[in-house]
This record gives sequence, C-alpha cells and structure tokens, in this order.
Amino acid sequence: MKTKRIVSLTTCAALLGMGASAMASSHREAPAIAEDQFADNTDVYSFISPENPDKLVVVANYVPLLIPFSGPNFYKFSDDVAYDIHFDNNGDAKSDQIYRFFFETTIQTGDTFLYNTGVVDSLTDANLNVRQTYDVVRLNGRGVFQQVIAANVPVAPWNVGDRSFPNNTYEGVARTAVTTLPGGERLFAGPRDEPFFVDLHVFDLLGVGGFPSTDGVNVMSIVFEVPIAKIAQGGARPAANVTGKNAVVGVHATANRRRVSILRRGGPERDRGQFVQVSRLGWPLVNEVIVPLKDKDKFNRSRPEDDLDNIGAYVLFPELTGLLSGVLGLPCPNTASGGRTDIAGLLSPSGTTIADLLRIDIRAGQTFANSGFPNGRKLEDDVTDTLLTVVCNATGTVVADGVAGNDLPFTATFPFLAPPHSGNKIAAN
Repeated sequence: MKTKRIVSLTTCAALLGMGASAMASSHREAPAIAEDQFADNTDVYSFISPENPDKLVVVANYVPLLIPFSGPNFYKFSDDVAYDIHFDNNGDAKSDQIYRFFFETTIQTGDTFLYNTGVVDSLTDANLNVRQTYDVVRLNGRGVFQQVIAANVPVAPWNVGDRSFPNNTYEGVARTAVTTLPGGERLFAGPRDEPFFVDLHVFDLLGVGGFPSTDGVNVMSIVFEVPIAKIAQGGARPAANVTGKNAVVGVHATANRRRVSILRRGGPERDRGQFVQVSRLGWPLVNEVIVPLKDKDKFNRSRPEDDLDNIGAYVLFPELTGLLSGVLGLPCPNTASGGRTDIAGLLSPSGTTIADLLRIDIRAGQTFANSGFPNGRKLEDDVTDTLLTVVCNATGTVVADGVAGNDLPFTATFPFLAPPHSGNKIAAN
C-alpha cells in the first residue's frame, strides 16, 4: 500500500467497510484455505520479550510448508491479502485493537525471469529485482481506521541460494529489514525457518514415530513487538496484583480478502469491496484436530466471540480423546457426561469469555520466563505433546509425537525466529 493507498484508506474506510471480517498451528487445516495458501494462517506465538519485559512479541506465520528451492517465483506475502493481528484486552473475546499489514510487490525489470540478477548485499541492491514493502495501520475493535503506524517498510528477501548470498551473507541482509518505530514498536516481515515442529504422520491414523516433518521448510513471518501499555486496557499495564479480566490479553491473527475478485482477460485481477476474513488462528491445532471437516471453513470465517456456540461442543467432547484410546490403545478415560470443562477452563483464564484466543498474562512483573503455553506461546514450546497429553486426560500418561524441538536454534534477539533455509539446501522431507 503506497501513499495513494493510505489516502484512500483514510478517506474511504467507512465506504469500504474496513472490518476485521465480514460476515492453530494450522497447516492446510480446512478445505477452502488449503486452496488459498497465501492467506493461510499457520501459527501464532505470543510472549513477553526476552529483550525488554515491558514489551509483548507476537509472531504471526502464514503460507505453510514452503520448499526453499521454489524459484523462479519465490514465495512472498500476497499483495491482495490484509494480514491482521488482533488484541482483546478486556476478556470479552472481541477485538479491541487490530494491526493490519498490507504488502506490495515491485519488479525492477520485467525483462528477466530472475528474482535477482546478481549478488545481493542490501535490501536496495540494484540486483534485487523482486522486492516487497508493507504498511501497517491500526484499526479499532470494530475495524474502523485509526492511524497509519508504518509505511513503505521493506520485507526481507527470499534466501535464494549461496550464489546470490555468498559467504553466509543472507542473514545480515535480512536483518536490516528489522524496523523500530518512534512509538517503540518493532517490526519484521519475511521468510523464516518454519518454527513449528511436529510429526505430520499423525494424520495417518495417529501414526507418529518421531519424524520431523517440518524440518527444512520455510514460512512467511510477521513479527510485531509492541509496548504492553499500548495494547492493555486503558493504555496502562495492569499492576501485579490485578486479578480481573484485563490481567490478560487475548491474541489471534487473521487473513482477509476482498469480497469480490474480478478476473479480466489480458489484464490484472481486480479486487473490490469489503475485506472478508478467510483464515484465523489463536491456539495451536484447534481447527486442525478439534473442529470436524463440516465446520472447518465456517470456523475460519467466524469470530472468537462466537466460539462457544460454534465449537463449544467439540471442545467439551473432543473426537481426539476417543481416537487416542481406540486407535492407539492409550488409557485415555471416556469423557464425562459434563464434558471436558478443564479444556474450557484453559480457554477462559481469569474469568474471560471462552474463545480460541492465545491469552497471556501481561501484568507488571511478568517476564519471558513466565511465558509458555497456554500462558501465551514461546517458539520452543512443544505444544503438540502438551495438547495430546491434555486431551488424553489419563493421569501419569504423557502422549508425544516423538519430535521434541526445532531443526534450527532460535535466536536470542528480535525477530527471534531462525533464518530461512537456503534454496541450495534440499528439504529434509
């Protein structure tokens, strides 16, 4: 979104209906979004920054399971998708603040098939033929435009290979895409190593054996660090002794497309109308293994505030419990007649409304050490094992997929994710 698009946004927001939508760890989790990978949420992470305990970090990943050697048209964010990060700061499962990311791709010359025409040593290198930038706007909870907080921010390029980035220079170039704003926010957008670790053979009738299915692949990441006071209720971080609903903030991410897409013979596609939510993610694995096929697309287009009505029964009576017992023979007890109120409780900490939101304690004194699923989610959290064990609900029984960590180490500094795999490297799977 260049300047003219910012002007259009500020003057026509009401006309275009800039709502967050109109109406889990999740890789290809629903039939419709499996056909629209550039709008597919894959994971959301939220943790107190290890570099500054007064800031909250949100990692929103999109576009699943990206093969590093994917030229000539390497993966990127879609120019036609609005990528949103939502914050609920009063516990009612309704968004109070939304940060929307718009991307725009530019090509320096169309007279080559190459992504880059020589060695790339900076984000403005003349050899970098295909580039992306993005703008960030803040909306209120109703989706009404409030402020442009960043414009024309560069996206880190694809890690094309060792000839394009010789002598391990890629990460040095990519990290120049880290941007600090006057208000204290930090931003990064670009390809990263896929941080979610799992054995995807779990979908072969729960047949896991420790195969690291997501090793060697990349993902498109938005990393947003924001002062906690800016997203807390009333603009102030709650005190350490606060016990109410505003002691936690609920985080989720969405992807949105325009309501109408027009294909034109011999011309570019035209998108018109209000943005419609097509994907969402809060907790890992909810849509993937809790919601059944018949409701997966509906879930992706719904709001967290409606989760109790839409998916409450699936949370209280999860199909997976019976599968773990019947297929794998694990000693998972039958679900009691009242359902799994313990899982419902995890989705409603501090008396908040039950919803698929990644909630995290933001009170004064909370640090990175206090973050960890289900109190937020750190990159290194083994959420698959945690959720399988919780769903089984057998005392003393730990259920694991055999994959205990990521293939690459996470970094101690922003944006914290490991660098993306090079196009010269063959994916492990």
